[in-house]
Parts: sequence; C-alpha cells; structure tokens
Amino acid sequence: MLTLVTGATGYIGVELVRQLRAQGREVRALIRSPEAAQRLQGTGATTVLGDVTRPETLPAALERVSRVFHLAGVVGHRVSDEQRLQQVNVGGSRNLLEAAATAGVERIVYTSSVGAMGPAATPEYPRSEQHFLLDGDDGRGDFRYSRSKAQGEALALEAAAAGRDVVVVNPGFVIGPGDVHRVSAWPIEEYLRGVVRFVVQGGLSYVDVRDVAAGHLLAEQHGVSGQRYLLINEEGNLSYPDFFARVGDVAGKRRWQVKAPVGVLTPGLRLARALRLNIVPVDDNELRSGAYWWFYRSDKAREQLGFTTRTLDETLADTIAWFRADGYRRH
Repeated sequence: MLTLVTGATGYIGVELVRQLRAQGREVRALIRSPEAAQRLQGTGATTVLGDVTRPETLPAALERVSRVFHLAGVVGHRVSDEQRLQQVNVGGSRNLLEAAATAGVERIVYTSSVGAMGPAATPEYPRSEQHFLLDGDDGRGDFRYSRSKAQGEALALEAAAAGRDVVVVNPGFVIGPGDVHRVSAWPIEEYLRGVVRFVVQGGLSYVDVRDVAAGHLLAEQHGVSGQRYLLINEEGNLSYPDFFARVGDVAGKRRWQVKAPVGVLTPGLRLARALRLNIVPVDDNELRSGAYWWFYRSDKAREQLGFTTRTLDETLADTIAWFRADGYRRH
C-alpha cells in the first residue's frame, strides 16, 4: 500500500513520515525542491518533485497511491499573506482533491486546523467539531489563516459528501521537538532567550507534534469519512501567562512578563520593528489574531479514534531540550 504525504518536509509532515515508516509502510513524499529532501534523510521515504499549486505535477505523484495524507499548507496572518494563503490552503487543496479523485485514491486524511472552528467566546467554553468559522460563528476580527484553512476544509468535506473517502483532522497549536523552521514552537525558544516580556489576553491550545502525527494514523484507521476530529491536549488549553509560567518551571528559570492590552503594545511593536530591535517576530495582525481564546476539546477524537496525548510537561521538557541542543537562534 503506497502512501503519499504532501507537506512531508513540514513540522508535522516529517514526524508523520517517521511514524509511517516505523510501521513498515511504503511512503512517497511530495517535495517542492531537491534541497527539501534533506529533512527526510534516513526515513526511508522516497521523494517526488511537485507542488499542490501546480496541478500538472500531481498525477505522477499519485501514481499507484492508495492513501494520501494532505498536510501541505502555509501559515500567515498579514494582509500580504492573503494571496499565498488562498493559493496554497484553498487552491492547493482543490487541486489535490481533484487529482486524487482522478487517480482513484482510496482514502484521504486531510489536515486542517483547530482555527477552522474559530476562537471560543470565553476560556470556560472550549470549542468542538460542532463549530465552524465559515458558519459566521467566527468571534471577532479577520482571521486570515484560520479562514483559509476552513475554506480548504470545506472543499474536503464537500468531496466526502460527494462520495469520496475523506477524513479531516484539526490539530491544535503544535509544539514539541524538531521544529527546524520555527513554525509554531518558536515562542518557547524566544521565552528561553528572554525576548518574550509582554503578553496579551487570550491563549492557545498546545499539543505535541508526535501525538498529532499519531492522531493522523488513528484517523486513517478509524475515522469516518466526512467527519472532523480535533487533535488537541486539553491540558494545553492555557492563557499566555500560564503557558509561559509552565515553560519557565520546566526549564528551571522563569522570566518576568507583563500583561498588556493589544492597543498598548501595537505602537511599541511598530517602533521596535522600525528600529530593528531584538523583539518577538510578530506584527499587528498576528498580535490581534492571537488575543482570543483558541481553546478546544478532543472528546470525539479520544472516544472514536482512541487518540491520546502525553503530559504537557513531557512535551515542554522535550521541546526545551531540543532547542538547547539545536542552539538558540532568531525566528
């Protein structure tokens, strides 16, 4: 059974390829450049050049493939990111789903994001699969990344409704070892470097990348076509002050932090960036979109898939150890 993984050189993708290969599976990884293949050295996966935004490259990648894990996507929160978000997260999803249908792929596990549910109104009421950003239940603000993921997910759900075998998984905010490109675990590194001194109201749902990859495999095995499964660790639903306090405790050194409103931090952030000071790599859009309660529940995945997660402290300890071994560097 040949399995194709798109986004195979990304944070989750590399870990998923490793876990697939550990099961003895034959894996083909879709990569955009020969240089990207270096991330998969030693895994035993074969690679094929292609890009989900270039549909003409997909038939060769899908030849003889029976299962697809579609992880290819981009992250961005700025106005300048909008075109790329639509091109990859929406257009790329459409291209992959159509090419897989033509190729006769048996099952697709489609990777979305918990952001597709939108943020919770309050931290006391985490969201679940019953919510959907595109239903208009999107809280406040302009969530460019989350909306693009929801739009791509809608295409996957439409394919399932049309009779295709497509299962959707929605990972939380991924942390853990191996974030070579500083995709989402970078706040931990920046805190350890002493850069994260100010935090805003709100919080994220943190989950281990290794557990998320394992959740993909469970969804492939037990997931129901047309269903969505949130892959999160409820212990990881934390406000920013509480999360960084946990990081400090596990690391053995807490850093002082000040909680401030977004409106107060924005002018200082703009000035610091203009002066090229040593600051956290976020802009106004990211600051605003982060200042909500991105909290979720994983009851459905735990009950129907058998999804489990390690403790948050174990994840943090492994993440911190990896950053220290890799050598702290700017995002």
